[in-house]
Amino acid sequence: MASSDERLLHDFYACNTAALEQLASRLDPILARIAILILGARGEAARQALGEWVIDERLNDVWTHVYLTKGSGAGRWPHQRLSALTWLIYLLCLEMDRNMGLRPPF
Repeated sequence: MASSDERLLHDFYACNTAALEQLASRLDPILARIAILILGARGEAARQALGEWVIDERLNDVWTHVYLTKGSGAGRWPHQRLSALTWLIYLLCLEMDRNMGLRPPF
């Protein structure tokens, strides 16, 4: 039986690094598609930037951020308020804004 996204994050914070790898392989295609949709919703400048913007690098930065939250204890997954996917989408939006200089679409 497959673990839920939330269970995988709990396992990761309990020192199971393989759980994060499994979560990343499961959610990377979804997060990449969401990034493309957000860029498309942001207008012409974002659509032009899409050709120059490497989504894989942004996803790597998101997973690096998640990995570093375990060691620092800062900015951890707020599991009482957000699903794992919602939190990762939020981190992706922050990463996009940081690297594109764009305002959030919502």
